[in-house]
Amino acid sequence: MSTYHTLALVSLWSVAAFAAANPLVVLREASVQDAAAVRLAAAEAPDEAVAIMRGGSSALARSLESSEDPVLRLLPELARESCVPESVCPAAAVFYRQIQSGAMTREQAKSIASSRADYFHHIVTLRMEGPDPLFDRVLHQEAETIRSAWMEGGEGRRSLGVERFSSRDLYAILAYGQREESEISFAKFFDLEFVPRMNGGRLMATLAAAKGLRVRHFLVEAIRADRVRQLLDVAGSDRPRLVAQAVAGIGAAPKPERECALAAEVLEAYAELVSPGAIEKALLEESRRNEDLAGLLAAWLERLRSALMSKELTALAARYRRHLPEAGKLQAVDVCQDGVCTQRLMFFDDDDGAASFRAFQAQYRKDPSWTWEDHGGYVRVWRKGMAGLTVELFANRPQLNGGAVSMAWQGKEQEAQAAFARVLDARGMARIFVQRGHAYHVPKAIEVVPHEARLVYLGGCRGTENLSNVLDRAPHAQIIATRSTGTMDVNDPLLKAMNDELADRGHIQWLDFWARQRSSFSGSHLFSRYIPPHRNGAVIVMQGWRRIHP
Repeated sequence: MSTYHTLALVSLWSVAAFAAANPLVVLREASVQDAAAVRLAAAEAPDEAVAIMRGGSSALARSLESSEDPVLRLLPELARESCVPESVCPAAAVFYRQIQSGAMTREQAKSIASSRADYFHHIVTLRMEGPDPLFDRVLHQEAETIRSAWMEGGEGRRSLGVERFSSRDLYAILAYGQREESEISFAKFFDLEFVPRMNGGRLMATLAAAKGLRVRHFLVEAIRADRVRQLLDVAGSDRPRLVAQAVAGIGAAPKPERECALAAEVLEAYAELVSPGAIEKALLEESRRNEDLAGLLAAWLERLRSALMSKELTALAARYRRHLPEAGKLQAVDVCQDGVCTQRLMFFDDDDGAASFRAFQAQYRKDPSWTWEDHGGYVRVWRKGMAGLTVELFANRPQLNGGAVSMAWQGKEQEAQAAFARVLDARGMARIFVQRGHAYHVPKAIEVVPHEARLVYLGGCRGTENLSNVLDRAPHAQIIATRSTGTMDVNDPLLKAMNDELADRGHIQWLDFWARQRSSFSGSHLFSRYIPPHRNGAVIVMQGWRRIHP
């Protein structure tokens, strides 16, 4: 392939990647965006495109009207349709491909879009025909909207007409609705709406009606909402079959590595609660379609409960044990250089960042064995422990900017922050990286995780949703994250205990350390949501997959 064609393909990929990641931005800026990017964005978000055109964007309308694709030319026509309420036309645009193909008329699309129950039902049905990013996005939005309105109660809940939703669609609402606080709405919706519909052994029939759509996500959301035992109670004698669905069909998934990670998380939480037969059968069946994925999961299951495995599954696990990294211990040799263990903590410039920094400061200032050095825009906190190691922490001091989140932590504007960056560079990169703050900051933090990091701590909510992205940056890292709520009440004492352990023992044996922390937190519900490295099957299995498929 010529250099010209290679560059052309890279350019096209870049346009596609930007349009897919930022469709709303592209559509709103249609007058200054590349025409190809605009059309890709409209295909990804036809509902947003129609809403923007109905708001008066002639540039977007002209771009789509001049498209060679008749499917996209339909969107400006939909934008000119009469709709009451106004939201019906943008919602109906989600069916633009079905309208163009003749499978649905415009009037049918608008009629469906005027009823939330009918709208959700039709999109679930279409999504069951095969993977579709558009329908996945819309189902996420709809499920979140439905659960939020339901949580508000009163007229908002009554207007939803949840009684009109099928059992399959109630399941999809639970499998798709995911926000930072989603474990609360999952638990309540599960208890009051879903469980009553599952009487008489209807759970497996409901999953069959959904063709197993997002079953691994559903099982993981039940973990986060602390509804594992309740779900297994609903399943009754079908418990093993339910959990076995977590490992079925992984090889055929669009992103098998991530689906395998979800399955590993399910096995960690559910496997000891059900009889092994159905899970083993499903793994062996899956091994005939994709032995690598099934073998990695078998090796992970062996770590969880080796004594209960059959000879056949043990033989499968034996072929893959060596690919799973050992995550039982954090060694000084991995995170320390010349007897110094350097850690970077990242705080963001908002109220939460300032509060987290104060809690961090209070944790170390009250311990005289730690030295606190203030360097203006950043601090260095250190101690030399009984193991002869010096553990040093570098943390930026968050700068409040009228409540907004600035980018000062990047060290490009203020000399104090630039000095912070120079000090870290001189240390040869911190091998321990800690993110603090809200979940929406996590992508910005991950961008600067060093490749050499061997321990990454995600202190925000639902950090386990970002494991793959962390491994893209730091492929050999152990990761500590929470399935649900992250809080400074856990983050600060847990991080300090880790640093004291490393300084005084020269290593952290995760099983023993975590048991002591569980005791010190007195069985805290919030602490139980934090996943230690040796139990983080999602990370361990993904690292195993990447060793086999670098």
